[in-house]
Amino acid sequence: MREKEDGKSALLSAAENGSLGRQLRKYLRSCRSQEENDSKKDSGRLPTLAGFCGMLGCGIAAAEELRHRYPSQFDYVSAVLEDEALNSGRSSTIVNAYLKERLGYGEKNESGTEGEPLQLVFAHDILEDGQ
Repeated sequence: MREKEDGKSALLSAAENGSLGRQLRKYLRSCRSQEENDSKKDSGRLPTLAGFCGMLGCGIAAAEELRHRYPSQFDYVSAVLEDEALNSGRSSTIVNAYLKERLGYGEKNESGTEGEPLQLVFAHDILEDGQ
Protein backbone atom coordinates (compact mmCIF):
# COMPACT_ATOMS: atom_id res chain seq x y z
CA MET A 1 0.00 0.00 0.00
CA ARG A 2 1.28 3.41 -0.93
CA GLU A 3 1.46 5.55 2.19
CA LYS A 4 2.63 9.08 2.69
CA GLU A 5 5.43 9.88 5.10
CA ASP A 6 2.86 10.65 7.80
CA GLY A 7 1.50 7.07 7.53
CA LYS A 8 -1.77 8.04 5.84
CA SER A 9 -3.05 6.30 2.75
CA ALA A 10 -3.24 8.26 -0.48
CA LEU A 11 -7.05 8.14 -0.19
CA LEU A 12 -7.08 9.87 3.21
CA SER A 13 -4.46 12.35 2.08
CA ALA A 14 -6.56 13.21 -0.98
CA ALA A 15 -9.59 13.77 1.27
CA GLU A 16 -7.60 16.04 3.54
CA ASN A 17 -5.84 18.10 0.89
CA GLY A 18 -8.92 18.58 -1.29
CA SER A 19 -7.75 16.52 -4.27
CA LEU A 20 -10.20 13.64 -3.81
CA GLY A 21 -12.60 14.91 -6.49
CA ARG A 22 -9.78 15.45 -8.97
CA GLN A 23 -8.37 11.97 -8.30
CA LEU A 24 -11.82 10.43 -8.74
CA ARG A 25 -12.35 12.23 -12.08
CA LYS A 26 -8.92 11.01 -13.23
CA TYR A 27 -9.93 7.43 -12.37
CA LEU A 28 -13.26 7.77 -14.20
CA ARG A 29 -11.49 9.11 -17.31
CA SER A 30 -9.15 6.13 -17.31
CA CYS A 31 -12.12 3.74 -17.11
CA ARG A 32 -13.92 5.53 -19.96
CA SER A 33 -10.85 5.54 -22.18
CA GLN A 34 -10.58 1.78 -21.79
CA GLU A 35 -14.25 1.43 -22.78
CA GLU A 36 -13.70 3.48 -25.94
CA ASN A 37 -10.73 1.34 -26.94
CA ASP A 38 -12.57 -1.96 -26.50
CA SER A 39 -14.46 -3.39 -29.44
CA LYS A 40 -16.90 -5.35 -27.23
CA LYS A 41 -19.73 -3.36 -25.65
CA ASP A 42 -19.44 -4.75 -22.12
CA SER A 43 -15.70 -5.37 -21.99
CA GLY A 44 -14.83 -1.89 -20.74
CA ARG A 45 -13.93 -1.19 -17.17
CA LEU A 46 -16.70 -0.63 -14.62
CA PRO A 47 -15.57 2.09 -12.21
CA THR A 48 -15.51 0.60 -8.71
CA LEU A 49 -14.38 1.57 -5.23
CA ALA A 50 -11.74 -1.18 -5.36
CA GLY A 51 -10.44 0.12 -8.68
CA PHE A 52 -10.26 3.68 -7.36
CA CYS A 53 -8.37 2.53 -4.28
CA GLY A 54 -6.08 0.46 -6.48
CA MET A 55 -5.29 3.47 -8.65
CA LEU A 56 -4.31 5.39 -5.51
CA GLY A 57 -2.21 2.48 -4.29
CA CYS A 58 -4.27 1.63 -1.23
CA GLY A 59 -6.81 -1.01 -0.30
CA ILE A 60 -10.41 -1.23 0.79
CA ALA A 61 -9.30 -0.74 4.41
CA ALA A 62 -8.41 2.84 3.45
CA ALA A 63 -11.94 3.31 2.09
CA GLU A 64 -13.37 2.04 5.39
CA GLU A 65 -11.16 4.49 7.26
CA LEU A 66 -12.39 7.27 4.94
CA ARG A 67 -15.99 6.23 5.72
CA HIS A 68 -15.36 6.65 9.46
CA ARG A 69 -13.12 9.74 9.47
CA TYR A 70 -14.67 11.73 6.61
CA PRO A 71 -18.22 10.43 6.05
CA SER A 72 -19.21 13.27 3.70
CA GLN A 73 -16.17 12.60 1.50
CA PHE A 74 -16.97 8.87 1.43
CA ASP A 75 -20.60 9.70 0.63
CA TYR A 76 -19.42 11.80 -2.33
CA VAL A 77 -17.22 8.99 -3.69
CA SER A 78 -20.04 6.47 -3.22
CA ALA A 79 -22.57 8.72 -4.98
CA VAL A 80 -20.31 9.23 -7.98
CA LEU A 81 -19.48 5.53 -8.26
CA GLU A 82 -23.16 4.61 -7.82
CA ASP A 83 -24.12 6.93 -10.67
CA GLU A 84 -21.37 5.52 -12.88
CA ALA A 85 -22.48 1.95 -12.12
CA LEU A 86 -26.15 2.66 -12.79
CA ASN A 87 -25.40 4.40 -16.08
CA SER A 88 -22.75 1.95 -17.25
CA GLY A 89 -25.06 -0.25 -19.30
CA ARG A 90 -23.82 -3.34 -17.43
CA SER A 91 -26.13 -6.17 -16.45
CA SER A 92 -28.37 -5.39 -13.49
CA THR A 93 -27.03 -8.48 -11.71
CA ILE A 94 -23.49 -7.13 -11.75
CA VAL A 95 -24.57 -3.61 -10.78
CA ASN A 96 -26.78 -4.85 -7.92
CA ALA A 97 -24.04 -7.08 -6.54
CA TYR A 98 -21.55 -4.22 -6.69
CA LEU A 99 -23.90 -1.74 -4.99
CA LYS A 100 -24.79 -4.19 -2.21
CA GLU A 101 -21.35 -5.62 -1.51
CA ARG A 102 -19.06 -2.63 -1.96
CA LEU A 103 -21.16 0.48 -1.49
CA GLY A 104 -23.30 -0.81 1.38
CA TYR A 105 -26.71 -0.84 -0.30
CA GLY A 106 -27.68 -4.16 1.30
CA GLU A 107 -31.28 -4.82 2.29
CA LYS A 108 -32.22 -3.68 5.78
CA ASN A 109 -35.27 -4.60 7.78
CA GLU A 110 -37.73 -1.97 8.98
CA SER A 111 -35.76 -1.24 12.13
CA GLY A 112 -32.85 -0.14 9.94
CA THR A 113 -30.45 -2.72 11.30
CA GLU A 114 -29.07 -5.72 9.51
CA GLY A 115 -29.00 -9.20 11.01
CA GLU A 116 -31.68 -8.62 13.63
CA PRO A 117 -35.03 -10.38 13.12
CA LEU A 118 -38.12 -8.26 12.66
CA GLN A 119 -40.49 -8.62 15.60
CA LEU A 120 -44.23 -8.03 15.22
CA VAL A 121 -46.20 -6.94 18.28
CA PHE A 122 -49.99 -6.82 18.17
CA ALA A 123 -51.77 -4.26 20.34
CA HIS A 124 -54.72 -6.51 21.08
CA ASP A 125 -55.67 -10.16 21.33
CA ILE A 126 -58.49 -11.01 18.93
CA LEU A 127 -59.81 -13.86 21.09
CA GLU A 128 -59.05 -11.99 24.31
CA ASP A 129 -57.87 -15.19 25.95
CA GLY A 130 -54.21 -14.22 26.26
CA GLN A 131 -52.97 -16.79 23.74
